Amino acid sequence: MTETTDMLSLGQQLKNAREALDLSIEDIASKTNLKKNHIEALENDIFILQNVPPTFVRGYVRNYVRFLRLPEELVNSVNYGEVTIPNEVKRPVSNIPVHNQKSQLRWVKTLTWLILLCAVGMTLAWWWQEHQKEKMSSDELVSNNISVMQAAPTTETPSVATVSPTVEAQSEPSSSSVTIQPADAIPTETATTTDDTTKAVTSSENNATSTENTQVPVNILQQNVSEQGAVVEPVKTEETPAEQTQSIGNDELRIEITNAQSWITVRDGKRKRLAEKLYNSGEVLTFNGNEQYSLTVGAPGNVKIYYKGQEVPLKVDGRVARFKLPLAK
Repeated sequence: MTETTDMLSLGQQLKNAREALDLSIEDIASKTNLKKNHIEALENDIFILQNVPPTFVRGYVRNYVRFLRLPEELVNSVNYGEVTIPNEVKRPVSNIPVHNQKSQLRWVKTLTWLILLCAVGMTLAWWWQEHQKEKMSSDELVSNNISVMQAAPTTETPSVATVSPTVEAQSEPSSSSVTIQPADAIPTETATTTDDTTKAVTSSENNATSTENTQVPVNILQQNVSEQGAVVEPVKTEETPAEQTQSIGNDELRIEITNAQSWITVRDGKRKRLAEKLYNSGEVLTFNGNEQYSLTVGAPGNVKIYYKGQEVPLKVDGRVARFKLPLAK
């Protein structure tokens, strides 16, 4: 029986097993959910069905064999139209993805560098625009302040005129006059004038022919002379240039606003803003501890600048002065 079974094809074995169970094709179709035409094709040894993938045909045969309780080894005994590729034809393709991956990484790196360069360029452009805007706003503010200062009337301090007192004493027909020197005169000259006046008074007293009208001016003259001699001369203390240089030299940078107003901006070597506003007359700015200064002076004619005890020459031409200290030699 086994030899007879081995000689039969798979389709014939399926048909014999179905008939042994006394089942029709319709019964198998209803119980296995297979199509009638598919069962007929399998029993006729047709295992390549039209419009049906080989994997599905293999599944149909397996279900049919299990239902008829035949050995499952029969499923692999036939060809279902599957294409098998010999091992000799197969080639390793593992190098292709590696090359593709390297090329992709190269493109990613290039694109990343381009994005970074664009970001840096945009940042630098933005910084330069902000710097130019700040500079333009500062110049505009300085020019506005200068125009306001020029439009405002300048106030001048009235000069005090010093009048030297002169006392004239007139006598009778001789009309002798004595002039008293001011307090600023030298002490020796004052003493000489006093002696001459005393002699004149003594001679007038000894003169018997003098009238009382002549003696009255002399007495007044003596009183004026004595009062003039008792005047204490004011001591004028003026600083010598050496003392003034010594007082200015204590600060590294000294800025004095001598007249009206002026806009002043001071920055150190690191562009840090030390001072920036409109300063009035009489204000003094001092700075120390910096190697370099950048100055912007709106009205150079109203400002005096001393750097390390030496006055910095400023060009007064009606324009804003910009320079750095120490000056380039």
